[in-house]
Amino acid sequence: MGTDAIFMDYNARPHRARLVRSYLESGTIPQMTWPARSPNLNLIDHGWDMLGRRIAGRSVPPDTLHELQQVLLQEWTLLPQQAINDTIASKPRRCQACISARGYHTRY
Repeated sequence: MGTDAIFMDYNARPHRARLVRSYLESGTIPQMTWPARSPNLNLIDHGWDMLGRRIAGRSVPPDTLHELQQVLLQEWTLLPQQAINDTIASKPRRCQACISARGYHTRY
């Protein structure tokens, strides 16, 4: 991570854990301030959504953590590159919609 990096979280519950907050408040990592009701514009979450849908659509769901790991790795390699490209290409539109909505949720 470069010296100009800024930690971006969107008030998700795991980011609010006492241990995480304590570490982040130590001042070691610069943080971006997010409004309490801001939408999530983090593209990786759209990737997780695509993976979740693919796994949920399987006829036999994974039974163990190891099976889940294997299925995730397999499905990750099978994600269509065009779906990933489309998600990345949607970022400017999503950001503009967020600006237009003054930080509130949008349909994107």
